Amino acid sequence: MRRTATQFGLTAQQWEAAQEEVRRAILDAAYDRRMTWYGEVAAKVDAADIDPYSALMNHLLGAVFEDEHAAGRPALTSIVTHKDGDKEPGLGFYAQARSLGYRFTEPYVFWAEQVQKVFTRYGRPRRSRRLHEST
Repeated sequence: MRRTATQFGLTAQQWEAAQEEVRRAILDAAYDRRMTWYGEVAAKVDAADIDPYSALMNHLLGAVFEDEHAAGRPALTSIVTHKDGDKEPGLGFYAQARSLGYRFTEPYVFWAEQVQKVFTRYGRPRRSRRLHEST
């Protein structure tokens, strides 16, 4: 589902900037090989005022997911989860994945695989234990 800036009262430039800021916030967490949550991502967006649990946030995450998929990259948004409770992505993540053509019977397994692919692709290289101990 292609989203439009006007659906949320944004200009095209604001939408593009907000989407890029969302992507950058997620990439920052991925580089550190850690999960992030909706509130942390929303706090790093200056192009638009985003409530972490709003339709706007969901649509921005969906747009990032679509772009990553179209570019042949793993589901970057897989590392955006609830801060508390189950600490998993929202149901929209799985619905979006299916709409993009991903096929899975075990959502948790699919999600875990995507998280690992994101960390492998975008995570900072791990230092060997020996190297780490000598510093």
